[in-house]
Amino acid sequence: MAVVEIRRLTAEDVATAVEISTSAGWNQTAADWSALIALNPETSFGIDCEGRLVSTATLVCYGDRLAWVGMVLTRAEFRRQGFARLLLERVLGEAEARGVRTVKLDATEQGAPLYAALGFIAEQPVERWVMPKWVVPGRDDASPRAASARALAPGARVPDALAVELDTLAFGTDRETVLLRLGQSSQTLTAHDGYAMRRDGQRAAYLGPCVARTPQAAKRLIHAALRHNEGPCVWDLLPENANAVRLARKLGFTPERRLVRMFRGEPLRAKEGWIYALAGFELG
Repeated sequence: MAVVEIRRLTAEDVATAVEISTSAGWNQTAADWSALIALNPETSFGIDCEGRLVSTATLVCYGDRLAWVGMVLTRAEFRRQGFARLLLERVLGEAEARGVRTVKLDATEQGAPLYAALGFIAEQPVERWVMPKWVVPGRDDASPRAASARALAPGARVPDALAVELDTLAFGTDRETVLLRLGQSSQTLTAHDGYAMRRDGQRAAYLGPCVARTPQAAKRLIHAALRHNEGPCVWDLLPENANAVRLARKLGFTPERRLVRMFRGEPLRAKEGWIYALAGFELG
């Protein structure tokens, strides 16, 4: 019988974790994995079997108000052995020990039954939209007003205080630490009425997060974020935000897959009409 060990992930696991997520068709890079583990060293877990890492799960804690489950992955040849459930029970135990009031995740169709069995309830749909290649709009549509958004190169300490305040109102809790870490590997644009990020992905650029007070602000910020994008791009959004859907479609994105956002514990909804792009299925 193979020896199975649940342990915390470390920076040394990044390369293997990328291999596992890439083989599943996911878009996370080494920078994404490094950020997750660095920000959540006590709540990022893996299972070793036959001497190698075969399964992962992470928990991002936004204080004691909210925690987010992500990166629930198992190598194809080790699936259907209960590894995902073992890791989920571990991360949920960590959330309970920290007094977290709400735990959320974005579930695939395959994973939803397991999450439901662990007490998660469907909240709303989540969709991934894709664009094969960014086509620069005409001069009028590109809106020169995007210049009012400050573009910062990856590595800058962003977003600013106003962007964090808007994000907290929209998301329902403070996630400044995560946003600042994302800023290290993202192009970030900020304005008085919102912010947007774009970062590299394993198979496509990733647009998000983006929070804006108005559809006009979102359009301006997203246009600017995509301006120098040359290849494919993915955009995760809440389809209940009809303005986000209209903007994605107008910009040439099409829906690729649908997930369901689920929660466990207290309901938590905020100004989701301001959320035009998610930070990632593993981050919310």
